[in-house]
Amino acid sequence: MSGNRIEDLVDEVQAAFDRRPDEIEHGLDTKEADLLQLRKSCRLLAGADILVEQGFYTIVIEALFVAIERVVEFKLLEGGVEPRDLPGTHPGVYTEAAKRGILSEHVARNLQDLWRNHRAKTYYQDGLAAQDRACKLFELASEIHEFVVNQSSKKHECLCD
Repeated sequence: MSGNRIEDLVDEVQAAFDRRPDEIEHGLDTKEADLLQLRKSCRLLAGADILVEQGFYTIVIEALFVAIERVVEFKLLEGGVEPRDLPGTHPGVYTEAAKRGILSEHVARNLQDLWRNHRAKTYYQDGLAAQDRACKLFELASEIHEFVVNQSSKKHECLCD
């Protein structure tokens, strides 16, 4: 592979992201910002469920942390936060969720700690992805998803079974 081929591929990928896609992932073709975040969470959970069975624990852990954040963002958006006003940091999402009564302060702090201490370590540093960690995080992400969705008047929009 040459540097020129990489340059061409970078340009092609940029062009693909710049144009409206033809085949959008199931359930994500919505103009409502809150529903988009909800459904992204649903799809991330579904993908993680498939991949954990195949032993892809690193990607499962990453997807599950994002799935938790997306469902919380869904509820923030549903509650009136504008997309441009969503907190700009991962811990900030949980702080805002606690302020608005979506999550308890205790849960919000612990999710912040999990993100800082374990997500970052697993993804960037020397933390090791393992089946037990992935399965426990899947259980937590699923429970948070269900808890947050059950607070919503749009729970019928959830793609989860």
